[in-house]
Amino acid sequence: MRILFAGGGTGGHVYPAIAMIDELRRRDSDCEVAYVGTRRGLEARLLAERSDVCFLPIHARGFDRRGLRGRLKTLAWLALSLVEAFATLVRFRPQVVVGVGGYSSFAPVFVAAILGRTFPIRTLIHEQNVIGGLANRILSRFVDSVMVSFEESEASFPRARRLIVTGNPIREELLHVKRSDAAYRLFGLDPKRRTILVFGGSRGSSEIAEQIRYGIEGIAADVDLQILMITGEAERTDSLRRAVRDAGASNVRVETYVDRMAEAFAVADLVVCRAGATSLAEITACGKASLLIPWRGAADDHQWENARTIRDTGACAVADEDVIVRHGLARLMQELADDEATLIRLAGNARRRGRRDARAVILGELESMMRGAQA
Repeated sequence: MRILFAGGGTGGHVYPAIAMIDELRRRDSDCEVAYVGTRRGLEARLLAERSDVCFLPIHARGFDRRGLRGRLKTLAWLALSLVEAFATLVRFRPQVVVGVGGYSSFAPVFVAAILGRTFPIRTLIHEQNVIGGLANRILSRFVDSVMVSFEESEASFPRARRLIVTGNPIREELLHVKRSDAAYRLFGLDPKRRTILVFGGSRGSSEIAEQIRYGIEGIAADVDLQILMITGEAERTDSLRRAVRDAGASNVRVETYVDRMAEAFAVADLVVCRAGATSLAEITACGKASLLIPWRGAADDHQWENARTIRDTGACAVADEDVIVRHGLARLMQELADDEATLIRLAGNARRRGRRDARAVILGELESMMRGAQA
């Protein structure tokens, strides 16, 4: 069986694809897997060197709506990506094509869906956010199956042939690593202190880092609290570490990246982050209390909709930028971390909202499509 994944750009698209690939490999080691993305996206760094995945780069860019020139550029790039996608499909000859969102997913999935009307190719897309992305909304009219992470996403795909709520797959190790002294030691943290994990998504967040800097003196004075801050950028790390050192904040650990995110989640009593779909899937599957700060620059304001959907079930707290300006993020974090009853309530509701079986459900849908391709 040959299966091709397409999409990427950010961790929200790439990490679910990796989770699917790992589960597919676990079930069928003989399956041939390829991944189509761009050389500029996160997928190039994470997948290009994997020996079990054939990485096939194409040229693709997002839609530019700025005047006639922008639209003409978009059409030129789209034409190029369609030609490259066709060549890639002819070369790899997949039986199943899965789009995981992002502009680099459009051409491979669209071409495969058209070819699928004549040849035995099945097509699926997976939407991570509450509001479907533009590429997936268009593709939903042509593919065989639309998989979504939230029940509320159904409104984005009124013309889908088949829609199934699967949840958003996360890395397997996040579901199994437990809180332990060894996990605290890994980050130089104290098991006796309440721990806040702070990060800004796969690209980090300069705004969140700045808020930690502004509140560093108050954090340093809180002897019952400690923070593990992941910046996502080396320059940001250096700057924040200087602020930590100057304030004498020995209870703040600053890292650029953390490879052992399972341990980071395990020790966290509170998670503070943006409202990307993968972060929410990890928070709810792990049953963690969270304070979400939606990035208002996200397409269609989808991070706000993600956060609102989780908040409405009592599974997180949400702080928009106006609230942060008035009160300061550090102060909000400290107040929430000191409220044990609220942390317990948020964590319990998050766990009930989480989909720990997302990988299995998605693989079941993939296997069904594979059987259809072989029939």
